[in-house]
Amino acid sequence: MKKFFMTLAVAATAFMATTANAQTKEQFTDKLAISLNDAPQDPVDATVELEHKADGTSTFMLKNFTFGIFEVGDVIVEGIKGVKNGDATTYDFDGIAKLPSETAMVAVALGHQVPLKLHSVVEGGKLYAEISLSVTMGEEALKVDCVFGKKSETAINGVVAGKTAPAAVFNATGARQNGLQKGLNIVRTADGKTVKVLK
Repeated sequence: MKKFFMTLAVAATAFMATTANAQTKEQFTDKLAISLNDAPQDPVDATVELEHKADGTSTFMLKNFTFGIFEVGDVIVEGIKGVKNGDATTYDFDGIAKLPSETAMVAVALGHQVPLKLHSVVEGGKLYAEISLSVTMGEEALKVDCVFGKKSETAINGVVAGKTAPAAVFNATGARQNGLQKGLNIVRTADGKTVKVLK
């Protein structure tokens, strides 16, 4: 009987250790609107994976990223912490992202890393993300701006109505618009903030 309880205790300890190291993953598939040096490209289908670690940090991965004719492969941001606000969780990052692909020429040319800014929100089972990369290849510098998914209706309503009503709406090329248009919109609010909205 003593042997049985010892075996049970060992099994319970192993289960608790496995649970403590458990990771969960969320995968999101949506449209990715890309602009190169402020010139918009056609939106493409894209996948983002969020892996939540036991230490409370998360890994954000934009899978198989390509812009224009350039294949980059996976773009990985590690060690970001989510900030809960009601039903939404926000993930922000400003630093160096990893480009682990050994076959994508851009990843290899950049030394498997790229400066990246990220603002993303998970709400209602959907992910919205604004991603900016600074890509320098030889003498040429490319500014790559991406918007993944759509802002939740509550976020869009917060921009379009109330205290943050838009002072101006622009398309991705900087031309002023009369309200939100289909595609990528740059909204400057009355309080001076700039928000990217994909409609």
